[in-house]
Amino acid sequence: MRRLTILASVMVGLLIVPTLAFADSISPTTFSASIAVGGTATVDKTVSLSAGATSGGRGDVFFLADSTGSMGSAIASVKTNAASIMATTSAYGDMAFGVGDYKDFGDSWVYRLGQAITTNTSAAQTAINAWSASGGGDGPEAQLYALYHVATDAGTGWRAGSEKIVLWFGDYEGHDPSGGITEAMATTALVNKGIMVEAISVGYDRLNATGQALRIANATSGDFYSGINQSALAAAIQEAIEVAFSTYTSVGLDLSEVPAGLSASYSGPLTGSWSRETARDFNFDGLSFTGLAPGVYDFNIYALVDGGRVASEREHIVVGDGVPAVPEPGTILLMGLGLLGLGTVRRYISK
Repeated sequence: MRRLTILASVMVGLLIVPTLAFADSISPTTFSASIAVGGTATVDKTVSLSAGATSGGRGDVFFLADSTGSMGSAIASVKTNAASIMATTSAYGDMAFGVGDYKDFGDSWVYRLGQAITTNTSAAQTAINAWSASGGGDGPEAQLYALYHVATDAGTGWRAGSEKIVLWFGDYEGHDPSGGITEAMATTALVNKGIMVEAISVGYDRLNATGQALRIANATSGDFYSGINQSALAAAIQEAIEVAFSTYTSVGLDLSEVPAGLSASYSGPLTGSWSRETARDFNFDGLSFTGLAPGVYDFNIYALVDGGRVASEREHIVVGDGVPAVPEPGTILLMGLGLLGLGTVRRYISK
């Protein structure tokens, strides 16, 4: 995403609009073009990610706890430290939090949504305070059922354009299937929703006894933390959040606000494994807009890191009947060279 050539019908940087105050950036910050119906305008974009965790990202963090009888000390630790965890996490930008817990079939309930995703940290704290360690019975629990419903239930409230993280902690492996939900079904639901799972095994690593927790974390580009002492759980949760926001595996563009009178496409996203310790530029050449219907269209395009918006820029596209198509950059260059050569010839003849 870099720039575009400039002709009468293509102007970069002309539209003055406020942009999101993010440390990360997308350039050019504005782009304007006039095209005919069926015509296309193309611009290159660059997403620049600064060193250090973003201070202007958009993230949803969901606390998912095993609240069966053996989890009493772990739950108490999270209750005590949740406010501090959320306050620290909020420094990353527009952060919101959700809360849920699970037990097993045969208990009074299996999975419970305590608080949908909200920016109200007091409401999230209240839901965490409602956790109570009880039930469980046979050892393996209903986390696959819970993870599936965290991903798929509309009531969870995942926000558009957010980096989505589930902080899942427990001390025992899960039934497979669980209420008809298999590991494969739960994993697919999480991946399809773009959710990263940070899995924390409390105690003697029973959470991963069958390799289930590690597989789910790996499949969702998350991390697995093994054998965490119950009293150290809060510190492990904080570390998991920091790791989630300091590393990333995908960078792309969010075109969701492109209006119906236009179509847009680009060659992305880019995938890999990167750390926020180093600043990086990601180039997306050839973001193209095609006019579908006459109109004046003003909209945002966002830079995405792991599905979360970290920066924005503004587009102004005019589509009209009879408007000449925007020349491709190579055509403009040839035209310029031709005019330059013609001017040289004229000067030579005049002598």
